[in-house]
Parts: sequence; C-alpha cells; structure tokens
Amino acid sequence: MVKRSPAVRTVATAQARRIGEEILRAQATLGLSARQLALISGVAPSTVRRIHAGDGGVHLHTLCAIAQAVGLQVSLRAFEGRTPSLRDTGQLRIAEAIRQIAHESFKSVLELSAGDHGRSADLVLFGPEEILHFEIERLLLDFQAQYRSGARKREYLDGEHSRSVRLVLAVEDTVRNRAAVHEHLPLLRSALPAGSRDVLRSIRTGSVLGSDGLLWVRTRDLLDLRR
Repeated sequence: MVKRSPAVRTVATAQARRIGEEILRAQATLGLSARQLALISGVAPSTVRRIHAGDGGVHLHTLCAIAQAVGLQVSLRAFEGRTPSLRDTGQLRIAEAIRQIAHESFKSVLELSAGDHGRSADLVLFGPEEILHFEIERLLLDFQAQYRSGARKREYLDGEHSRSVRLVLAVEDTVRNRAAVHEHLPLLRSALPAGSRDVLRSIRTGSVLGSDGLLWVRTRDLLDLRR
C-alpha cells in the first residue's frame, strides 16, 4: 500500500474539517440533531459525527448526501498548487545541463519559490542585469495552459526582484511537442519571441536576452541544444 505524504494528509484534513464545520453550522441553523440529519440523509449517525469531526475518509457521495440534507452543495475544484519536484518528473537532467553551460556570471537556483501553495520555478539563473526563469516541459499536453502557469510564476518573481525576469520554456524536442507548438504559432511568436539560438547565447555568454523565449532541448544530447 502506498503511503500518502504528511503534507497531503494535512491538506485533506483541513478541507474535510472546513466542510464539516459548514455542515454543522447549517444543521444548527435548521435545528436538526445529528440523529435527525442522519435519518434525512440516509446515513448512520456515526458517519454524521465523523463529518462534524473533519474525517477526510468519508465517501464523497455520502458527504454530498449529508450536505444536501442541510441545504448545502459540495463543490470540488482543483487549483494550481505545488509543482512536482524536478526529481519526480525527470526534468532534473535538463536543468542540470542548462546549469553546466551557464556563464559564470549567473547564479543558479533550482525550484525557487514562485507563489502561494508551494509553487516553484524549475530553474532560475540570476544574472547581473536580468533574471532567466526556466520552466522545463518534457511533454506539452496543453501549451497555452503550461505557458500561463509559467507566466504566473514569472509575474511573481518579477514582483520580488528589481531586475527584469525573462520566462524561457525549455521544451523537449520531440515530434509531438513540435506539433503542439505549431498549433499556437501566433501566441508563440508574440509571447516567446526569442529562439533557441538567442537563449543559448544568453546562457553561455551572460549577455542580456531582452525578451521571453523558447528553448528546444534534445535529450539524446543535452548539451547540444538547438532550435
């Protein structure tokens, strides 16, 4: 059996406790006892008490039934949270390759905090005149969404530093990823005008990039980065 991390359990418990408190308030407003609520919703009184206590192990359909009985509707929605570690996603090799060819004037930081809920930038190179923020994508499932995610992190970093922050999407060079980018050429040209040659020149020489960019990375030869 796979063990869940303490952080996951903490988040789940907090959410379950919040919903339990809202149900308890609605129940009190209606003047219902736990036994009456159990009878109306068709669940055991012990289950109602578990929800009051913030037990995250209650089935979703049971939770919805109890909430509906007190005039509430449970709505679940996923929001962007902590980005997976580079070590978890296989992106670390690409990040390390970029660091290896970076000019000595850059100071590199992996997984730098970039917002609330544990979001982090994959790799950041701090230069004397500007900051290069890299988001490493091995698979483009939704180019626009992945770009927006990177842009939000860049905006956060931009607010934290006096130097300009340039977003660079470092994308694994595959037929599938090329096709995904091709579908969004207008966005690509306007939002990421700097190409791989421009990005590589900036990384290797420490020169100012001056705009956001796209860097194609071939995993078969990580130090031979081309567009």
